[in-house]
Amino acid sequence: MTVTLTRESGISPVAGRVSVVSPRGEDGSAATRFTVSPDEPVFAGHYPDFPIFPGVCVVDCAHRSALATAPEPVELAAVESARFTGPAFPGDVLDFALKWRRKDDDWRLSATATTARGAAASVRLRYRAAGSAPQSLDAGTDAPPVATRADGAAELPEVASLLPHRYPMLLVDRITALVPGERITVVKTVTHNEPWYAGLTPGQDLAYPASLLVESWGQAAGLLASAAAPDARSQVMLFGSVSQAVFHRPVLPGDVVEHRITLSRSLGDSVIFEGESRSEAGPVMSVGQMVMAFRPGDHLRPA
Repeated sequence: MTVTLTRESGISPVAGRVSVVSPRGEDGSAATRFTVSPDEPVFAGHYPDFPIFPGVCVVDCAHRSALATAPEPVELAAVESARFTGPAFPGDVLDFALKWRRKDDDWRLSATATTARGAAASVRLRYRAAGSAPQSLDAGTDAPPVATRADGAAELPEVASLLPHRYPMLLVDRITALVPGERITVVKTVTHNEPWYAGLTPGQDLAYPASLLVESWGQAAGLLASAAAPDARSQVMLFGSVSQAVFHRPVLPGDVVEHRITLSRSLGDSVIFEGESRSEAGPVMSVGQMVMAFRPGDHLRPA
């Protein structure tokens, strides 16, 4: 018997509802399900000519599954890992197999997502007890600024010239520094005008979704990859995996987030990045590693 989720909370880029198929058992196992509607708002701006459900939305569904099955009220502390092994398209049904376990003072959730075609993603999330202090970094220890282009060099490119994303899924505003093939700094201003904040009720948590913060960071990484390899712009840029995305403080409307990204390695059609995100208050997220892959779109379309 399927039970509609009733414990969802917070802002989310996903409009549909996750359903609990099997509540959490004594061994920590549970199961949930999500149907990818063609009407999901993210499709309007996430590769408009190639509708593919964003990997961060799969992570968001896993997170919402966690909120529905957690052993106690929890808050997301980190995406310890997420690996995407198959695309999800409009009309697909995502089935999540969940496993909870306690480690140290935190809860860990392992989740696998599958469609009718097979495996889609494996995700490991770390949670802290609701209301507890997040892992912090020393706000006074600032990372060195990214070097801008030298005087007389070409102007910094426009975001829309390097990324196919459009409203509402274009989540970066401006490149402020760029060394092609090495590093980039990109800013994103969070505002109440974003569609995720529509229909809020008084007193609702305004924290920017962790999934969208990761997506914004990934788009900034994509700008660096596209600037270094113009030929890749004709291909679909896929979010391959992420590890140790740790959240240090919430991002709220009005915050200006600065993504600082370094290209660690380039392996043919895959690129590996690392870095952090900061606001005026200090670090908001650190990313141990993100892998982006470039693939021809025709190779990904469902039969």
